[in-house]
Amino acid sequence: MIALWLIGLLLSTTALPANGEPVAIEPHLGLPQLAIPDNNPLTTEKIALGQALFFDRRLSADNTMSCAMCHIPDQGFSNNFITTPVGYQRRKGRRNAPTLLNVGYFTPLFHDGRAKTLEEQVWGPLLNHREMANTRPAAVIAKINQISQYRQAFDDAFKTPPSKTTLAQAIASFERTLIAGDSPFDRWYYGHQENAINKTAKKGFSLFSGKANCIRCHTFNKQTALLTDQRFHNTGIGTHGNKPNTLSLKQRDLGRFEITGNPSDRGRYKTPTLRNIALTKPYMHNGRLHSLEQVIHFYNNGGITNPELSPLIQPLHLSKDEINQLTAFLKALSSPHVAALIENIQSKN
Repeated sequence: MIALWLIGLLLSTTALPANGEPVAIEPHLGLPQLAIPDNNPLTTEKIALGQALFFDRRLSADNTMSCAMCHIPDQGFSNNFITTPVGYQRRKGRRNAPTLLNVGYFTPLFHDGRAKTLEEQVWGPLLNHREMANTRPAAVIAKINQISQYRQAFDDAFKTPPSKTTLAQAIASFERTLIAGDSPFDRWYYGHQENAINKTAKKGFSLFSGKANCIRCHTFNKQTALLTDQRFHNTGIGTHGNKPNTLSLKQRDLGRFEITGNPSDRGRYKTPTLRNIALTKPYMHNGRLHSLEQVIHFYNNGGITNPELSPLIQPLHLSKDEINQLTAFLKALSSPHVAALIENIQSKN
């Protein structure tokens, strides 16, 4: 099991509260206060239990896959090496693994928005036949109940045996602690530290909020920046352009349409956060683009035309220098706290 070191890194107080008492997490510069659901307050016991479960391969049907194998800590809690993760018995996933950094701020979840809460999200990978391939929640809970350490940990955290609800609450509690703000951009924009970013990145921010108009979807305000509108847009990725059958039959991925059944949602995917974006390649829901420069070129060209293309996607007419400036700004969104998190994880494994 992973030790409690991570909790000390993330909690706002230096002394841990008594068992079962809620834990407050201090937001980093540029991030809002984290909302904690009333029915799942954070406690030291839940966070530690959720962390152990997150790294445990025994949660998969054949004891080979953990959550951390697709959301790799030293890859920004995403997966840098493949476009879509490989899961149970080498089955290839349909979509890129999104970062879990700051995931506690976002709703709905998944590229298509099918989960409303972190707790609901937990069971998606556990039951997906491409990922961890459990046939039903009861099979996972039965396995957990056979492990004495987990029986004790659930009793410590919830005063009840393991269940579908408490397992989800534990992992969601751990995921809510993956806070990563206080980037160079935050220190410049919110902390008023003029030298926190260089002139090139500042020009990139002017493009981001002006000519390139990235803020239409990657929103922020005067106090905080989640850098996502948490809405769904069709950029053309995954389509065959203007052909009548506009979405790829090979991938059979219709985006938000698979959840809503609304024809206008074909090819729409949730706007990702841009925080720590330099750490979480490849990009887009299918991992098609492998660098920030490729992403900017994609939008500079106006996406891929198709019948449901968002009207927000238009050619940007950026020069080579402007693309470099925008890239520099995006790199300034990386949190130094991620590096500390990675270092501590590596030192404990």
